[in-house]
Amino acid sequence: MMRYPMSSPLLRGKFFIRLCALVCVLAFSGCATYSTSFESIEHSLATQQYDTALKAIEAQSQDKRERVLYLLNKGMVLRMKHDYAASNQSLEAAKQQMEKLYAASISQNALTFIVNDATVSYAGEDYEQVLVHLYMALNYLELGQRDEARVEVLQVDIKLREIAEKFPASKFTEDALSRYLSGMIYEELGEWSDAMIAYRKAYEAYQKYQRNFAMPVPPMLKYDLIRLAQREGLTDELAQYRKEFGIGEEQEIVGPPQPQGELVFILNNGLAPIKRERAIDTWTLPPPVVVVPAHAPHPPAQTPSPPILVTIALPYYESRPVRVVGARISVSGKQADTQVVEDVDAIARASLDARMPAITARAVARAFAKGALQESVDNAGGKNDDAFAKFIGSFLVRVFSVATERADTRSWLTLPANVQLARLALPPGTYDVTVELLGANGQVIATNVFPQVTIRDARKTYLTQHAIP
Repeated sequence: MMRYPMSSPLLRGKFFIRLCALVCVLAFSGCATYSTSFESIEHSLATQQYDTALKAIEAQSQDKRERVLYLLNKGMVLRMKHDYAASNQSLEAAKQQMEKLYAASISQNALTFIVNDATVSYAGEDYEQVLVHLYMALNYLELGQRDEARVEVLQVDIKLREIAEKFPASKFTEDALSRYLSGMIYEELGEWSDAMIAYRKAYEAYQKYQRNFAMPVPPMLKYDLIRLAQREGLTDELAQYRKEFGIGEEQEIVGPPQPQGELVFILNNGLAPIKRERAIDTWTLPPPVVVVPAHAPHPPAQTPSPPILVTIALPYYESRPVRVVGARISVSGKQADTQVVEDVDAIARASLDARMPAITARAVARAFAKGALQESVDNAGGKNDDAFAKFIGSFLVRVFSVATERADTRSWLTLPANVQLARLALPPGTYDVTVELLGANGQVIATNVFPQVTIRDARKTYLTQHAIP
């Protein structure tokens, strides 16, 4: 068998081809972003195949960098299955992991500068770190554990203060739904003064939502404020609310007659927006110009280097289609329509917008660093260096620079696009609850019946449905 030395052009050519093939495989294998890996799970959720979705989510459990996302998505799908206790176990684990990662380590931050933002362990967006408390509270309410639910909504305050300190530019400084939910909890517990305070804070939060996310104040909250102000004898505040909301005294606002309970229906509508990747800029820089002295008899031979390649990739949110506009609940001839109480789609977009200056700055810094690395490799070595080896080095550095510049497209993809709520006062008893999902023109898209729902005296019964296209 004929053997070739390592310096043989034939052997070097074969090696070069194999090396190029390997690098290309490695580069393109990393092209699939997190968001694209979720498509099969989304299909399973749309067809209510929750066990299939859980199996696909379980397959993602081995990646330590995405441990938080695995736990968040698992917790939400278990909630869709109405397994609220197991859902909270997963969400609690996610919450603890988020706290550990909230202050990112120096070594992980260094990786974002060298490679890309997706190389660090995912700690959750600011709104996701708040909503994990909200959904744990909702799970506790479904389980009838009001005190535990109150603890979770109170923890929202602490988390929001942390976010405000770390991200002053964030528009998500309040979570209106958590405030509103705490008001309902206090009211059920008969803590009327605390309920009034919570409803006031919810109103202030929704006013911020109106400015930041173009989301109006839910009409039901206006009536709650008038009802509680009237009950607590807050005459001036009552008059102020009536004037501000355009609700005159002829529209008498009274509490539900006794004995009464209340059905609280929560619609998790659609799926939150999905992060995609956009290559904002790709350009080439010419190789460095070598200045040759005029008196030089023979210009030195120059080995041509590939152009310097620089790519910047940034994330953006893409809304997912939402067929359902609202829902109508019907119980024993009484009806109530849902109202939007949380616009997750708008909150997610605003959250990313607030972070984009920092994300863009890191991407630009990486681009210049990788460009400098390419130039240093091109200029390294002496005149006796193997030109072929030098060319391979330059080629590999350029492939690395382009292939590793990826946007971080990770997010909590099982969150809804928006959350809607309806409240209906009912006498104690057991009822079949009919839920009609409504389209853009008010047409009924789907109907679902919850049989044998128990309403208890002076208690709230929480009922949840997820509507996914």
